[in-house]
Amino acid sequence: MALLLASCALGYQHWTGSALEQALASSSDHLAPTISLISEPAPLAERTPVVMLHGMGDSGTNPGMRSLCDTASGKYPGLHVVCSTVADGAASITTTLDKQIEEFTASVRADAKLANGFTAVGLSQGNLVLRGYIQRVNDPPVHKYISMCGPHNGVGTCPDNVLYKLICPLWRLDSYGAPIAFSDYWKDVADKATYLKKSRWLADMNNEREAKNATYVKNLKSLTQLVFVEALQDTMVVPHASETMGFWAWGSPGSVVPLNATTAYKEDWLGLKAMAETKKLVTYSYQGEHLRWSSAFWDQTILPFLAD
Repeated sequence: MALLLASCALGYQHWTGSALEQALASSSDHLAPTISLISEPAPLAERTPVVMLHGMGDSGTNPGMRSLCDTASGKYPGLHVVCSTVADGAASITTTLDKQIEEFTASVRADAKLANGFTAVGLSQGNLVLRGYIQRVNDPPVHKYISMCGPHNGVGTCPDNVLYKLICPLWRLDSYGAPIAFSDYWKDVADKATYLKKSRWLADMNNEREAKNATYVKNLKSLTQLVFVEALQDTMVVPHASETMGFWAWGSPGSVVPLNATTAYKEDWLGLKAMAETKKLVTYSYQGEHLRWSSAFWDQTILPFLAD
């Protein structure tokens, strides 16, 4: 076992070098889409600042993320928009979510324009950092939270793409304990007891254990708006129902349970049922792959949430 763990550690160290950088450079399906503004700019007005956080393997300075931030400031002149560079590139893979939340907290607290709060927009894995910040920190507070393709209820498979083909062989040696972000939201529905015992992040964040964290519920319910967006042909987040807090049934991989049929929703472990009943929680979907929504969807469905 000691030899196995030593080999695993050496593998993780190797990821920080050329192999991981090459994998990131050779694949684009994890990157934010390049979006254009379609509608006319709105009148100048005072608005809540916006912080956008990229997904795994992406960067706040990459073209796709810049286009998303630019459409927000283009639509709403004078809007303070931050394209966060927390855990850029390989760091988003090799840094655990708790550490990324710490870095995000420091970054927003360092921006005086965010002192009174902000709207948060997350992509893919970046949504877990944002939700972790809201539930655990929320100072300065998030007023609205928009989640684009976030794996909120975990992932049940290792995706079949270039990037994950590098990561998964080593990750499988210690699926819940590997020192990478992916282990933080892994969920094996074949073994509920092991998940609840060993999950170091997701089981706690989703209030899935017997002892519930009331602060998590209070902070989420403090949002004026929570938006979940699901990609209906997503092959990166599997099952894609996770993006709207659904998942496979325990013991039945492939049998999807939507949010409103989950025990977590019925017993309101996170306050989502109460938020849905007051229209504070809304969900949307689009036909397409992971992070591959259209400019029209972004312009007509998402940008209006940034208007005030």
